[in-house]
Amino acid sequence: MIRIVYTTDIHDALKELRVLLTKTEADLYLLSGDILYHAFYDDMKVYEFVCLQEEFYALAKEEGRSIVPYDLATEILRNNEGGYPAETVLKAAEYRILFHRASRTMKEKYGMIEDLIRKYGNAASFVLPGNYDIDLRYTALSSRNLHKNTMYFENLTLAGYGGAPIATSGIPEKLAVPYQEAGRGVEFYSEPYDFFVEVEPDILVLHNPAYGYFDRIPTLGHVGSNGIRNYLDDHPATLVLSGHVHEDYGVMMKSDGTVLMNPSNFGGVDSPYGFQHGGLFAEILIDTDSRSVQEIFLKRLKGNQICDLLHVRRDENRLVGELMKDAAESSIDLGLFLRDRNGTVIDL
Repeated sequence: MIRIVYTTDIHDALKELRVLLTKTEADLYLLSGDILYHAFYDDMKVYEFVCLQEEFYALAKEEGRSIVPYDLATEILRNNEGGYPAETVLKAAEYRILFHRASRTMKEKYGMIEDLIRKYGNAASFVLPGNYDIDLRYTALSSRNLHKNTMYFENLTLAGYGGAPIATSGIPEKLAVPYQEAGRGVEFYSEPYDFFVEVEPDILVLHNPAYGYFDRIPTLGHVGSNGIRNYLDDHPATLVLSGHVHEDYGVMMKSDGTVLMNPSNFGGVDSPYGFQHGGLFAEILIDTDSRSVQEIFLKRLKGNQICDLLHVRRDENRLVGELMKDAAESSIDLGLFLRDRNGTVIDL
């Protein structure tokens, strides 16, 4: 039996991450994106960067071009054949300066996270980038990077696919993890599908969830990956961990025994639906002999204290849940957390 601590959407909560690493014990830590939230320490710089990046997105769209803002800004500075106004040229230079500063700041933060893991971690730790992150291959976390990588722990195979099919203007978009999925019908292509078919992992670690599984945004509906859903329809797994959609959290078990879970966000974050306090994470017990999830403990870090919210256990071919002593300290509705194989809420 192994114990996994899983947390997703950390959103720059580095102080809280240190507490989590200090106050928990596990055989394996899985830290999933969005790892960071801001590309600068100064909120005003964040605002300036977002505004400039959005302006160059709009300019590219106006010109009918498929070009990222950084490349367009570089083109304007190096060869202004388009006759852009002096103000646009100045903004191009400002954007490039902020772009490189953002890259340095984010890499510095990843270095801080690596230091935290080394200093306070007590077990193997793997990390997955989200849409608020840059490619981890070029950071201090490169050796822990799960994106399009396969890791082995005990007799379990883990594989991850990070990022999300959404533009995140607060980070240097040229350095973001591209989400390679597009098209319809016979033209549909999904890199995550191809990757997981090749690996067939016991544990899938995702940022963007599979379509229909903890992927519903109130105003948009389902936003998950069709490719990953196609994979899961045909391939059983021990555990599928996701995040990204903070509002659609929970745990369920499919008829083939695959357990899926999104514990919601660990780091506090603003959203169109109000401030989401976070602090949530899960401890998962897996029987490595049978490759099956046996128990899940949903917990919340509140200040320096860990609150025990919900205990979910496997009872043959179903999951049974029980509220724990600190359930009142939850920042989410625990009554919506446990689902049956059809996604219907199970009363606790």
